[in-house]
Amino acid sequence: MIKYISKIKTTLLLLLIALIATSCDIEEEKIIHRDWNEIQTEGVLRAITMSNSTSYFIYRGEEMGCEYELIKQFAEENNLKLEIVLANSFENIIELLADGKGDIVVYDMPVNLKKRLNFIHCGPEMITNQVLVQRNDSTKIKNVKDIVGKTIYVEKGTRYEVRANNLNKEIGGGIEILYNVNDTTTTDGFIDAVANGNINYTITDNISAALNKSYYQNLNISLKVGFSQRSAWLVNKESHILADTINSWANYNNKSKKYITTLQKYFKMSKWGNEHISPNQMAISLKNGVISPYDHLFKQYADSIDWDWRILASMAYNESQFDSSLVSWAGAKGIMQLMPSTARHFSDEGWDMTNNRECIAAATRYIASLNRSLRNKVEDKDERIKFILASYNSGLGHIFDAIALAEKYGKNPQVWFGSAAEALKLKNYPEYYNDSVCKCGHFKGKETLAYVEKVIELYHFYKQNMPEE
Repeated sequence: MIKYISKIKTTLLLLLIALIATSCDIEEEKIIHRDWNEIQTEGVLRAITMSNSTSYFIYRGEEMGCEYELIKQFAEENNLKLEIVLANSFENIIELLADGKGDIVVYDMPVNLKKRLNFIHCGPEMITNQVLVQRNDSTKIKNVKDIVGKTIYVEKGTRYEVRANNLNKEIGGGIEILYNVNDTTTTDGFIDAVANGNINYTITDNISAALNKSYYQNLNISLKVGFSQRSAWLVNKESHILADTINSWANYNNKSKKYITTLQKYFKMSKWGNEHISPNQMAISLKNGVISPYDHLFKQYADSIDWDWRILASMAYNESQFDSSLVSWAGAKGIMQLMPSTARHFSDEGWDMTNNRECIAAATRYIASLNRSLRNKVEDKDERIKFILASYNSGLGHIFDAIALAEKYGKNPQVWFGSAAEALKLKNYPEYYNDSVCKCGHFKGKETLAYVEKVIELYHFYKQNMPEE
């Protein structure tokens, strides 16, 4: 009996110890909202954002986005390492910040946010307006009252839906509001549909509209349909010193050339590319059997990768129109439009964007690297060339994502046109780029799809008009 009681006491003691240990673990998981001093001590700033064409995305293997570049500027000026924490929805942004998973939200957060009592707005303040996205054609309207009798597509559950319904009441009704077209239910999808002529009108904010206009030449975004709204970044209310520091930085940085250049890069510089140019327009004179002054270099370096040199020539025209001084909106340079970090990695001589020989040499080394990465995923050599071209334009990670999506949704992952290419287009939409098989987030694949098509098209034009010697 005594032994039995002793065993009970021992068991209770062990349970008590376990309970205390569990309590300690819970204590260790206590939510911590770091302020500026803790961030400086650790040397790391954690920024929460979402993957999209405005805030953060990966292009040609490099992190980009307007909000990303601005917070990166702040981090670098303060000798901090920047860590990006990606949210998958607007509500998830709030949850991550409240749970201490990040220090600051670098995203367009309305200043009238209902939960603002728990947070402090700070950083670059934007004034946004909701605008009607339409085309510069016969369907264009110039006055809000002319929306009567028209159909507007808006993303359900967004402020754009709220504005469309309020606008309908303000003008006495007559607007048809729809939420889906050809399985498209997102604002980005509706903007694409407007540009492609599938629908006539949608509503978004002027910031997103300006960015999309840089991709689509035919869009008109001048008609305001909503009131002005202030937005800024967000920190927890306990991080008031961080908020003050960010505000102090924003006050002088917003007047800097670097800040203005960043805004111009994303919202002003054209991203149209050459997709609207026909092969006849694109091909320079083929007189005397010459495509460009650099044919001898294309021939020399194409041999090293077992490619037809006319494919390299077609790539170079689509990339730069053989202009070695060209710099793209994203910072790609030279005749082959390599990103500086890629060029340095694949250059043997210390890369100079005006040295056409070294640019073409570095490009072919990069192509060889892409071929090695894709060899086990796309067996057919000719088909693999299309995947390599796509990877050259977008970055290998997005093409791996497209292959994974194609396989998941029953398409042939080893065929480009009509299969992997269609899967790449899906990465413009959250339900797909947030899929667990995708690793590189949002990507607007329009440019890449057009690039592959035009390179192949021009290559065949060269083959027909310039038979190989």
